[in-house]
Amino acid sequence: MKPTRYCLAPGALVLLLAGVSDASTAEQPIACKKVPSVVRDVFHKDFPDAKIKGCAQEVENGELVFEITSVEGTMTRDVLYHRDGKVIVVEESIPMEAVPQPVRAAVDTKFAGGKIKLAEKLMRDGKVSYEFQIRYKGKNVQPVFDPDGNEVKG
Repeated sequence: MKPTRYCLAPGALVLLLAGVSDASTAEQPIACKKVPSVVRDVFHKDFPDAKIKGCAQEVENGELVFEITSVEGTMTRDVLYHRDGKVIVVEESIPMEAVPQPVRAAVDTKFAGGKIKLAEKLMRDGKVSYEFQIRYKGKNVQPVFDPDGNEVKG
């Protein structure tokens, strides 16, 4: 009896190995010239003074999306785009002094004694939220709050 051999189409193997699902897959750095020109054009129009530091692609909800990481003065900015150039989310680093008081109070209360490593303002679908990278009780946490200080899903 001959052994049975199984063969997967190359694309199926890639999907199987990558574990692609409806959730996001890890971002992969790419050369910025591989980002669609419409995405690069929109970025340069919206942020003419920003210096691009890197580009990446990832799969989010089954769709290939592109991220441009930049710096403008002391602010870092990550912008995630659909391949047609439509903005998904803008993440900008901000000093704690720029975080609304209700959000600072909520962070100070919920993560008392924690060390804030990064504060970011997120703009998605016309809504603003605030994300933090905090070292708290020996773990790294990334809570997200609405402008009123309510913790929300990221």
